Amino acid sequence: MKHLSRAAIALALGAAYPAMAGVTTTSTVTTITTTSTLVGSTTTSTTLPPGCVAAATFDSILCRLDQESEDVANTPELGNAGAKLAGALDKATSNTTKASDSCNAGDSKAAGKQLKKAIRRMIQYNHRLGSNKSRKTIPEEIRTPFLDDGRAIQEDMKALKKSLVCPPVGSPSGAYLQ
Repeated sequence: MKHLSRAAIALALGAAYPAMAGVTTTSTVTTITTTSTLVGSTTTSTTLPPGCVAAATFDSILCRLDQESEDVANTPELGNAGAKLAGALDKATSNTTKASDSCNAGDSKAAGKQLKKAIRRMIQYNHRLGSNKSRKTIPEEIRTPFLDDGRAIQEDMKALKKSLVCPPVGSPSGAYLQ
């Protein structure tokens, strides 16, 4: 199932992403392809990007938001909720991008405000997936992985906002954590 394959990727790539802390690293990239069979005879295949690691960094969050948006767009079982979920993810991506840009420009106050907006969009996304209507109309094996991924992204956004330190203007390192 989708949820298990992402967990396997997280274990394979590791929880730490030292390149974001300014450490030079050498790594081997492995693409993992998973196939899952859903109720009935529907088979889906997903190739996850090897660079999406679960971490409280702008790059990680944006990568996972893009992957989640792609997954939502490619899952017709979400029905009418799919468009609303995609809208929330698009706005969360936009706000996170603005936060990253603000932080890179040295404006931590604006970055924090934009991250707060992105967090609100992820709360909206998770509430929609956890609603009574979604529980009744979206199969559990489809809904649960999206909900788990959305919660994980939201928690990393909160962690990033809490520990965000933006470098002075002109610093080559970008956003970093204390």
